[in-house]
Amino acid sequence: MSMFHVTDAVVLRLADYGEADRVVTLLTATRGKIAALAPGARRSRRRFGAGLSLFGHGEATLRERRGQDLAILEGLHCARGFPRLGLELGRFGHASYACELCRELCPLNEPEPEVYALLVSLLGYLDGLPVSEKPRTEPLRIFELRLLDAVGLGLALDRCAACTASIGDVTGELGEQGAPVPFDRVRGGVLCHDCHHSAVGGSPVPLSRDVRAALLWFKQAVIEDPLVQPLPREVLTGCRDLLLDVIQHHLGRGLRAVEFIAKLNLMGPL
Repeated sequence: MSMFHVTDAVVLRLADYGEADRVVTLLTATRGKIAALAPGARRSRRRFGAGLSLFGHGEATLRERRGQDLAILEGLHCARGFPRLGLELGRFGHASYACELCRELCPLNEPEPEVYALLVSLLGYLDGLPVSEKPRTEPLRIFELRLLDAVGLGLALDRCAACTASIGDVTGELGEQGAPVPFDRVRGGVLCHDCHHSAVGGSPVPLSRDVRAALLWFKQAVIEDPLVQPLPREVLTGCRDLLLDVIQHHLGRGLRAVEFIAKLNLMGPL
C-alpha cells in the first residue's frame, strides 16, 4: 500500500543508485529528513528538472511505501530555489556545511519544522548576497547554535550545565577583562565553580567572557539580521572552534564541508 505526500523540501544530498536512479536525501517542511528513490533521474532530467540538485528547493511529491526504507520521489517542482549559491565558493561552502549538518544531526522521518525554516533562511541569505561579496561567518554561527537548540543539543551558556546555577554576568564593553568560565562539551555547557571541581572525567576548557557573550548573542539572533559590525577575529575564531568541537563530539567525526572551507580559506576562519 502506498501513500502520497506533498511537501516543501530542500535537497541535502544526491547519490547514484544502479544504472539510472538516484537516492535523494531531503529535508522537508512537514516530515523532516526523508530518503527517497528518484527513478530514472540519471537518464532524464525531464521528470525532475533542475530541482534535483544540491540545494534544490521546491515542492516534492513523495510516495511512501509501507515496509520500505526509501520513499519514491515522484516529482520535484522547483518554482523557488537558490540559483546563485554556486556562483561564489564561499557561499557554496557555507551552504554545503549547513546541509551536511542538517543531514547528520536530524533523524529520519521526524518532523523538524524549525530546522527546515533555519536552513531555508540561511540558504536564502547566502543566495541573496552580491556575487562579489563573500559571506560573513556570523550568520553561520547563528545557524549552528539555533540548530543545536532545535535538535535537543543546545548549549547551556548562562547557567551551569550540571546544576543550573546562574553563571556570572557577561555584559560590558567588548575586550573588558573578565575571568573565563569552564566549558564542558560532554555536559553541553559552562560549569559553576563547585561542579567544575567535583566533576569526574570530561575535559572542560576555559571560555572567555567575550566568546561567551558572542555565543549568547548568536543564540537569540536571526540570520537575516547579523551584527552591523563584524566581531573581532579572535572572538569569531573562538566561537568557531568551540562549536566545531561540540558538533564533532556529537557526531564522532569531522565534516567534509569543514575540510573544504578550511582548504578554501587556507586554514583561515570558517
